[in-house]
Amino acid sequence: MGHERIGNLPKTERWRGIVKSISNYSEANDTIVDIAAQTTKNVRKRFHYIDNDGSVFAAFKFIITLSHFAKSNNAFEKLEEKGIQLPRDFNLYDLAFCIQNYVIENAGSKEYSSLATQSIIETVGDWAKAHETNQSSLFDSNHNSLGVWQKAANGTGFCELSRLFFSKFTERYLKYFLEREAAANIDNLFDRTQFNKNLENHVDRISKHAFETSKITQSFAAAWFNKHAKEKLPTDKRIQGFLSFAFQKISSELIREEAKHD
Repeated sequence: MGHERIGNLPKTERWRGIVKSISNYSEANDTIVDIAAQTTKNVRKRFHYIDNDGSVFAAFKFIITLSHFAKSNNAFEKLEEKGIQLPRDFNLYDLAFCIQNYVIENAGSKEYSSLATQSIIETVGDWAKAHETNQSSLFDSNHNSLGVWQKAANGTGFCELSRLFFSKFTERYLKYFLEREAAANIDNLFDRTQFNKNLENHVDRISKHAFETSKITQSFAAAWFNKHAKEKLPTDKRIQGFLSFAFQKISSELIREEAKHD
């Protein structure tokens, strides 16, 4: 898969530092280190085979299909042929409802399916808010509902959209496994409760870290779309290959950061 080499990616904050500030309790520093390290290891382990997860595949295929057909004649008919049924004047609520049904039809684990659904809904929401010039139309009926998605129907737009998707996904998984590791390693109920409260107050920092980590996908997403998705909808096998490659790259970023602290 052709890509642009972008070198090591700087982070505003290190993952361990974020976890340490969330902790802010009496546990030994070694416990904080273990929680931070095991969280990223669990995320990497999950990402290793996540492209085989039906809900994740469906979520990503949805935005590729929507982006690909957005500029087409009879776009709504073509989307419907692919299982995406949207009203002609759809808004974000309609889109979120459609996504939920689309992902559920391909869901494996309910728990992981929920993460995939939340990630893709946040992705399309953030994309629409960033690219819709008439903000009132986001939740109102919109006669040019496909207009905002036409901006994703090229390499540059898809590059931005896919990075947003992987960022939201990485954020959800970091938070998910961080909560699990904290529950497993913090014995004191008060400290564990305080950790969970602090976690909610630091979501923006986790989100920023995930967005910076996902930058690696920009090195190849545009070229992939222009080659495989601009003129025709890519096959499921090719989409799965892109997902696998992208999650491998994100995992490599997590490994690189872990290595700096070993």
